[in-house]
Amino acid sequence: MCWMMTTAAFARTYQTFEENGKVGMKDDSGNVVLPPSFEALGWSDGNFSVIGEVTGYRLNGSWGIINLKKEFISKADYESLVYCGGDCIVARKRINQVVRKTGCINLKGETKIPFIYDGISVQGLRAIVFNLSGPHYYYGLTDLENRILIPLIHKNIRPLGTLRFAVENSENKIALFGDAGNPITEFSIDSVSLFYKGLAIIYQNHLQGLIDRNGQVKLEIKYNSIKIDKEGKVLAQLPNEWVLINGKNETTKQLIADEVKPISAKNFVVRKGKVYGVVDGESKTVLPIKYENLVEIEQGKYYAKQNGKMGVISQKEEIIISFSFDSLVREADCYRAYDKNLGWQLLSKAGKKLTEKYYLKLSPSNHLGFPVISKGFAGIIDFEGHEFIHCVFDSIANPVGGLMVVKFKDQYGIIDSNEDWRVAPQNYPLYVINQQRYLQKQPGNNFIKSFEGEIIYFTPYPIVFNKENFKEFLPDGTEKTISYDGEFLQRTEISYGVEEIFPEHDGLRGIKKDGRYGFVDDQGRLRIANRYDSIGEFHEGLASIKLIGKWGFANTSDQIIINPNYDSPSFFQNGLAIVSRNIKFGLIGKSGSMILPLRYDYITRLPQGKFLLVSSSLQGLADEKGNVLVEPRFNSLIEVDNGFLITSNGEKYGVITDHGLSVIPMIYDQLNYVNSGNFFLAEKKSEWKLMELK
Repeated sequence: MCWMMTTAAFARTYQTFEENGKVGMKDDSGNVVLPPSFEALGWSDGNFSVIGEVTGYRLNGSWGIINLKKEFISKADYESLVYCGGDCIVARKRINQVVRKTGCINLKGETKIPFIYDGISVQGLRAIVFNLSGPHYYYGLTDLENRILIPLIHKNIRPLGTLRFAVENSENKIALFGDAGNPITEFSIDSVSLFYKGLAIIYQNHLQGLIDRNGQVKLEIKYNSIKIDKEGKVLAQLPNEWVLINGKNETTKQLIADEVKPISAKNFVVRKGKVYGVVDGESKTVLPIKYENLVEIEQGKYYAKQNGKMGVISQKEEIIISFSFDSLVREADCYRAYDKNLGWQLLSKAGKKLTEKYYLKLSPSNHLGFPVISKGFAGIIDFEGHEFIHCVFDSIANPVGGLMVVKFKDQYGIIDSNEDWRVAPQNYPLYVINQQRYLQKQPGNNFIKSFEGEIIYFTPYPIVFNKENFKEFLPDGTEKTISYDGEFLQRTEISYGVEEIFPEHDGLRGIKKDGRYGFVDDQGRLRIANRYDSIGEFHEGLASIKLIGKWGFANTSDQIIINPNYDSPSFFQNGLAIVSRNIKFGLIGKSGSMILPLRYDYITRLPQGKFLLVSSSLQGLADEKGNVLVEPRFNSLIEVDNGFLITSNGEKYGVITDHGLSVIPMIYDQLNYVNSGNFFLAEKKSEWKLMELK
């Protein structure tokens, strides 16, 4: 103890300083210990330290070691020197003009591990060494005197903590070894963690187990996840359980995975950890669970991701498109493929390159081909990858009947698929209407022209084009229907002073005039006087109308059928409408009779015609006629085929019939209906449990 206190009292610290571009060293009193005559002091990894009055120096680009008495312990013969603790320095030097090797020297400059390795990593009293042979590195373990403990025949070796190493063989399997080179386990482990509290988590077939330093299994390999806390307590969670359930609540199949997605009645994409594969209903492997992503394109063919790159594989694991792309998009019998370093290209269904060059952009196809951009200019390639519209245009609009508006040198023109000009470049924007007509937009006027240059029609007002004709909308509300030969087909006039016009429905169109609302027919004649505060559309012969702040319904003869008693209405469908009063909702019939009383917080019509009922944030169901099938008592309710409803209370899911009878109890954490297989796919998550070790 006295020696330690004396040593600490006289311990010195050192620091480097620079003068005239050279580096020297001073002690903590500012005295120069080494003069400023070096390119660098310390170690080649950038760290500076003085060990036993020894440090590294660099001269003429090479490294050596020197003591504080200014004595060169070794010449500057090394390309790098890295202090690794104790008496060990990892050094690298040139053996000849081509070969460079790594070894270890001590603080006296003596070689302890000869310069015969391509790399060395010192771990306490052991060194992981490796050499390159052909395209691969091979790893071994030595002591600091270069006695071989584990031969250099392994794919990798990494330390797991004091005196333990994970050794990986050529088959990517790992065994636990001791520091004497003795195997502790067999090569059966996929991965292993560092030791913590004397325990290490091992991974095998995407499941986890626990071993101690002697390789004894403390928890068998069957858990989805294992945690060791600061007190050394072990918590474990079994894998999530997925079951296939029929409409009789019978479990037909069981799968173990973190995520399951059905792709047919027989096969499933599964995720275990961060990797995906395909299994059948008996959990037999169809595609190995090793891909970073997996999506079925068509039966037996998949998008797959491996090492960050996309490719396409078959169900037999045949590579159709190599894992070379950052993005792959299926287009009919082609793939749009993207490489972030090169650009876009078009591939055939079999993965053959179709395009002769890479494109900055390759857009989804239209009926002619794929719009592309190369060097900032637009063109189109066909489905065989040939650039039939060359990339010389500023932009190209979507083709209409084989004709395209193009922008060329800031002017607008129209070309056909042979790149022939149908309309020569000019200053005004163009729009292809059909194969006979186009629109030219000039300031204050729209001209409809033939491709022979004849003006068919012109107007300053908005136009909407249909297949057989077009409509012109005048400011006074008049609507004209005109043929593509310029003939007037129909004229709908709205009386002067109309402020707003609404879309036509059931032959009548809503209008607003003098601040009040009414309806006109398709000839613009007033059918229902503008005497209402607001209106809705006609459906099934009735339209909602608002008077004195309340809503009711009137017929096409302007007779009020349902008196204005409601705060909000919907339109009638299948003889029923949703109405509300005092923030409560109900259903009424076309005569105004109350089908469902105003006692629900919300009612919405479902796609199949039934009604979702909401009360106190709970959901229920009524049929198409308004009969209550299920009183609101569930947190969620989803209608599926065959008269079943998926329901939830809290975070658990189950299934009932559309008359409220329980079919599958609410014990599952996730539940979906698979229409193709006529079954329910349910997940039951495992909970964390405190484990007692063997």
